[in-house]
Amino acid sequence: MAARGAGRAARLLDAGRTGRSRDLRAHCLAFCAALTRHHTGEDETAFPLLAERHPGLRPVLEELRRDHDIVTGILRAIEDLLAGLGSNPAPEEVRRVRGELDGLSALLDSHFLYEEKRIVQALNELDPPGWREGRPAFLRPGY
Repeated sequence: MAARGAGRAARLLDAGRTGRSRDLRAHCLAFCAALTRHHTGEDETAFPLLAERHPGLRPVLEELRRDHDIVTGILRAIEDLLAGLGSNPAPEEVRRVRGELDGLSALLDSHFLYEEKRIVQALNELDPPGWREGRPAFLRPGY
């Protein structure tokens, strides 16, 4: 899902050459906010529970947290670049934003594949009381 969001942003960026940079900004702000909520939910809720119940996963969780920090840096860079993007961006501006989006997409593809291989089963086994009515949004497919 997240990598698709970065891909959609890249397509909007390409379309931005014809004046759609406002759509790109709106999409990126929504995408960045959703991804940040997802990672914050994992870091503050799911990962501590997993570390407690599955101590052998602690090194994996630390790697995933480091990825989250890198993603946060890339998201900030994208937001900063978009803030300065005019309605008719110069080719160099487009290349810089596109480079950040491509890097984000590659990192997210790798991150989510690693996450699925290493912790999804343990995540699915979690049953905190507040989740009995329904999984939190950051764990739902398509979030």
